[in-house]
Amino acid sequence: MTTRVHAPHDWLLTAPWWHWPRQGVPPAQTGPALQKYAMPGLVDEFLAHPQRRLVFDETADRGPLPSAGPARFVPVAGTQLRKLYLATHHRHYLVAVELHCDRPGLPSPRRDEVCEAGFVVRRRRASVPATATGEARKMLRDLALARARLDAVDKRLAQTLRAGSTGLSRCDGLLEQQATAARKVDTLRAALHQWAEAVGVDRALDGWRPLSVGADGQLVPLPERPGADLRPLPGLGRWEQVSELPEDVTEATFPLYPLVPDPADTEHDAAGRTLYFGIVPTSTLDLELLPAAGAAPSGEPSADRAPRFDDASVYEIRCYVRRHNPACPRKPGERDCHGPLTWSEPSEPFRLAGPLDPRGTAHRPVTIRMPNKADLQTAAKLGAGIGGIRVGTPPDMRFDKVTGGGYQICSFSIPLITIIATFVLRLFLPIVVLALGLWFLLALKICIPPSIAVDAGLEAELAVKPPDFEADAAFEANFGAKVNAAFDAFAGAIATSTTDAGLKPKDMDDFGDRLKNQPTADRFRIARSVARGAHAFSAPDDDLRYEPRVERKEVFTA
Repeated sequence: MTTRVHAPHDWLLTAPWWHWPRQGVPPAQTGPALQKYAMPGLVDEFLAHPQRRLVFDETADRGPLPSAGPARFVPVAGTQLRKLYLATHHRHYLVAVELHCDRPGLPSPRRDEVCEAGFVVRRRRASVPATATGEARKMLRDLALARARLDAVDKRLAQTLRAGSTGLSRCDGLLEQQATAARKVDTLRAALHQWAEAVGVDRALDGWRPLSVGADGQLVPLPERPGADLRPLPGLGRWEQVSELPEDVTEATFPLYPLVPDPADTEHDAAGRTLYFGIVPTSTLDLELLPAAGAAPSGEPSADRAPRFDDASVYEIRCYVRRHNPACPRKPGERDCHGPLTWSEPSEPFRLAGPLDPRGTAHRPVTIRMPNKADLQTAAKLGAGIGGIRVGTPPDMRFDKVTGGGYQICSFSIPLITIIATFVLRLFLPIVVLALGLWFLLALKICIPPSIAVDAGLEAELAVKPPDFEADAAFEANFGAKVNAAFDAFAGAIATSTTDAGLKPKDMDDFGDRLKNQPTADRFRIARSVARGAHAFSAPDDDLRYEPRVERKEVFTA
């Protein structure tokens, strides 16, 4: 149990204590922790069970750096970047921090000593001179490959150590490979920094500043307390360069809320701690006025506008708290003093998924059932165009000859539109794939026949396993042959559907073999999807697993 102190000490903002083991640095150096949820009621879940959150899957929740824009030259650790999905993708995120006094044992200050808590979302960018772009891409590619080799060696070493005595003979060689790969990464990183200094790479950290119009019609950043001569422009702002740890907050902020547990619940994860949390914004209605913007005579900006958040930038979060100045009276609902600020370390960098991200949209699949002829015939007897869309066509836009002036009103049944749209899609899909050589797009289209032969025993075994079940050698021994048979049936159905459509890439013949050669854990997940049918493919659940709970005794020592 932590001790509460009353004497003034410097403060620290760290990750919540249950995140300390994962961040791999001393607790005082940890940064804000992101927690993932698949429910809109994530706040209630966090208040009741702060540790209960979904895992960040290494496949589903990571992606490469943006390939375009000022973020493509931002240096990050590793070859992949954390990816956050949008609320429309049925994924939601919290940021959580813990407040401490900066003294041995990291005791918790009282919550009433804080007069303000919030966080900012910032954007990292790096501008490279046009003449050096090619060289920059090459150096970043070499560094990314070196990091990938180091990651691969680290994974093999971890697997060997888990193997126990059977793998000890390989450790010496892997440790030497790890040291060599690490030296290569360090050498390339140092060369990149030297090169960046030599060519004048401009690295910047941007914060969001809301805009207003002054009395002279010029655009100016909106201060916290604007005067009468400033007219705010709601929803309009601009990314502007900010310092890492400013003495005052001049950029747009988001609130942090205290996590206050039930005093009677001594086992609550927040008992005896001072914790704060906030909702991570993955979308907003705010628009950015591009730097070349001017002001129209009316005072309204006439520049091009872009969304505040996009999928081509690299973002990070910094949290802060303001200490209450005892000499200032409390003023609920606003900043009541100008006490000192305490900033956290930055969170891990992340990018946002695009609105049409294939995996993100698969989290909330939309099923459209084609109407059958009998239903359409019955509906047609009820009246022409019943239950449809009405289109009003002016005289100069008509496609057929109709006498008289005014608008022509046509009603189209939605089932009729669905049939035509599906026909057009199937008609043009092979043409686009063939003309542009986009065979990989077939992975985004899977047509499964009404039934695939799956052994009843295998299907029953798969149905009772939870989403986070990890198949092992025993599972392979009992069901490996039946899984292979299911894969063969599935691959045959897919091959038949693509051949019937006139689409069959060169590597389709060995599709079944590639499924059967996957690792055991992946074979289980694929087999479960095959057994469940098409809906399993449209709604991936490999990231719907909870993080294991961390007990206090694992973090704190007596």
